[in-house]
Amino acid sequence: MKIINREARLIELISTIQEQREGWHGVCFAFSQLLEHYRSDYQIKIAINLMNDLLGDRDGAIFLCEDATIYVVVRNLSKPLLDKMVFQLRYLFMDDPLAYTAEGDENPEFAQVYSIETEWDDFNKVARNHWAQKVRAAQGNTQPMTTEPAPVKREVRFFNAASLLAVERELKEVDLRSALRRQPVCAAVPGMPIRMVFDEMYINIAALRQLLKVDVDLLSNRWLFKYLTQTLDMRMLELIRQNTSTYLVAPLSLNLNIPTLLSEQFLAFDEMVKKGMKASIVVELQIADVFSDMAGYFTARDVVQKLGYRICLDGVTDLSFPQIDRQRLGFDLIKVQWNAETETKGEHTRRVKEAVRSCGSNRVIMTRCDNELAVHYGQSMGLSLFQGRYLDGQVNPRATLQN
Repeated sequence: MKIINREARLIELISTIQEQREGWHGVCFAFSQLLEHYRSDYQIKIAINLMNDLLGDRDGAIFLCEDATIYVVVRNLSKPLLDKMVFQLRYLFMDDPLAYTAEGDENPEFAQVYSIETEWDDFNKVARNHWAQKVRAAQGNTQPMTTEPAPVKREVRFFNAASLLAVERELKEVDLRSALRRQPVCAAVPGMPIRMVFDEMYINIAALRQLLKVDVDLLSNRWLFKYLTQTLDMRMLELIRQNTSTYLVAPLSLNLNIPTLLSEQFLAFDEMVKKGMKASIVVELQIADVFSDMAGYFTARDVVQKLGYRICLDGVTDLSFPQIDRQRLGFDLIKVQWNAETETKGEHTRRVKEAVRSCGSNRVIMTRCDNELAVHYGQSMGLSLFQGRYLDGQVNPRATLQN
């Protein structure tokens, strides 16, 4: 596929295919928003080579803009291959905040995909706005060409190194029990009552902020927040060790970091867990962390499973789920996020069903189920394990705290 360095040529191609747009797709990768470290010529070249390998000799072109934004315009590319391209590019830049949010979710700003057949106007507008801003910048005016008023920026106290130290000092003294939350993972089988299988135990960040004197948005800096979660891991393990009669009496899961599982604190926690209880404890790991440290993951997985616990991968979307190989990664369970915009039929549904079959329906948990529709969709995929606010209300309708 051709690689073109001119924005004007992009506009030209979009105009050319306007009358015969069937089968065309456009993708805008917002690589201008990457951190400088990940926006080097070398990194961008790797990204382009990856695209070229996936797209082969299909009709279309790759457009590299001066600010590192990349547009892909391609015809007759199947949705699975289109999803694979976005997934692999996100994986390539997974250490940059543009790829994943602070909570480990896929950042929607990373890439925008357009079906040119039905969204030609939208894609054309995006490309022309990009070109217009470049022209105005060259003329010495960097104001974006838009008739809409600029949004009012809300003053936010960002999480920085100084506030990290202050937060860590406070965490040594604060009682985390009021910030500790439980959310059930439930079995929901048609014709049978919903029953709880195990509780996920986690620290609610909003509740934690209420406990701290330091007024800072903990999620505003993904890297510092990720570092902080390791401290929170240690505090939560310590809290459980000190209150085993409260927390280690029923099946539960703990969302932890890979370094935590290889620490002395986790071994100290393990010593407090009765042998018969270990099989009912699930250790959850974020998929973004797994892909960013595969060697560490495999080591931690072997250690944890040998001790008798189960491994669950969290943070997986319905788009990335078919790309994950359970045999290779060796996990016991996987959480797939419900998306209200997920197709309920067609090729995508077929791929999800095949992924469920390959993984094992009893190993897949559908999460973020805020309504009954999500459960019905999961059941149509052959699933019986669910998590989300809808299940919270079914299991404990009188609860006052919301997960």
